[in-house]
Amino acid sequence: MKNSRFVQTLLLITALFLGLAVAEDITPGDIMQETDEAVTITGLSYADEDEWVEIANPGMAIQDFTFWTLVDEENNTYSFAEGFILSPGAAVMVHTGQGNDTETDLYWGRDDLVWDDGEVATLFDANGEIVAQYPESS
Repeated sequence: MKNSRFVQTLLLITALFLGLAVAEDITPGDIMQETDEAVTITGLSYADEDEWVEIANPGMAIQDFTFWTLVDEENNTYSFAEGFILSPGAAVMVHTGQGNDTETDLYWGRDDLVWDDGEVATLFDANGEIVAQYPESS
């Protein structure tokens, strides 16, 4: 009985150390990168009456957009509000003009137009890395 308990304890300690050794290779950046890659820009409207960019999270995890930015080719920049999250399977439209923010619609608050026909919208994460572009660059 004592040997059995000793063997169980030894197996448990071995499994714990092996698990830590494997987990040591994974960094928080690796996990965030997988999450970031799921976020995409799915559309861009150049319409004068309602310019918008649609961003979707088809992934399986909630994505926190704190310190993320949406930028046009002339460096006009929309900064997401601290604490804004996009749930799995959800989408949000960032409108250029005025309005009240909701879970599905955010408003830049500009009086002028930003997006020119054919222009690329770029989404950057909190580290300044490109997450998505629309249309996708080749």
